Amino acid sequence: MGRMKAIDEVELFQETEKLILEAGYAGFHFKALSQRLGVARSTIYNYYSKKEELITAFMVHLLRQVVERMDTAAESEEPLRSLITLWGKYANIHQMMQVMPYIDKEATEKVEKSVKEMFALLQQMRGKIKTILVQEQKKGKVRTDIQIDTLVGMVMATVQIPYRHSSEEHWAEEVYQLIRDALKS
Repeated sequence: MGRMKAIDEVELFQETEKLILEAGYAGFHFKALSQRLGVARSTIYNYYSKKEELITAFMVHLLRQVVERMDTAAESEEPLRSLITLWGKYANIHQMMQVMPYIDKEATEKVEKSVKEMFALLQQMRGKIKTILVQEQKKGKVRTDIQIDTLVGMVMATVQIPYRHSSEEHWAEEVYQLIRDALKS
């Protein structure tokens, strides 16, 4: 009997993201994913029993990356610019989060656990943005006449701005200029 091919998690998550972005939640299934990976469907089932488990595990992975990199942004000379640049690198987060309403959040214990972790990571993200904005307010670079949670929401919403018309760097610079001017004290 032949040995089962192992799946590289990085490749699995990359192909998961691509397939969801191309086909949406309804078009995402293990058959298409297995073809992309060159493995049998049963190989994927050895790791995840349902597509909800894989998608939510991927989302946790993605959000962890962003949250971890936000600390570096916060410590930079221009934390707001660094944050917007980070958003550019993870612009697909918004599109990926749009599948969440379709996911049965109680499909399995793994899904429930991942969903809880996702929401905790989103709260961490909000907290880190708030910290950056408060620090920038203390420096006189961010206005104080608007509630901080409104400003946080505005910064988080910038990830929804598409950059199909330009490079990631150009997008980040344009969005930074918009945000900087909107937040100026």
